[in-house]
Amino acid sequence: MVLQAITNVRATVCTAKHTISNFGLSKDKTSMAVKAELRGEDMHCFLSKVVDVVMPKIKEYKGVSGGSGDGSGNLAFGLPASAVGMFPEVEINYDAYPPKMIPSVDVIVCTTATNDRDARVFLSSMGIPFHGKHKN
Repeated sequence: MVLQAITNVRATVCTAKHTISNFGLSKDKTSMAVKAELRGEDMHCFLSKVVDVVMPKIKEYKGVSGGSGDGSGNLAFGLPASAVGMFPEVEINYDAYPPKMIPSVDVIVCTTATNDRDARVFLSSMGIPFHGKHKN
């Protein structure tokens, strides 16, 4: 599993909470996504790989959108499947991961900041670039 390889944390499977027949979903039987909660050293290692290795390799990458916060200090950004393939753990074993099996990744960074401005300052000091109009 790609997520476990790039995060070094066991991923958990999220299942559907409601049955929606139009989409073919049945409650607690359909796997919807996987998630991994990173804390401490694993979190710092993952963010440093994203900032130092993956983001510089993305062509014409402007940075994280300035309005990506939720108002309470949490910021989110996404990495397309092509960018996930640039992680060192995936590049080494690229034959083990067929291109159709490499997912895109949504990263949500939860900080102790009380507003988005403080969170952006904190993450900018860690090396994450921001672009566009900043939302307070």
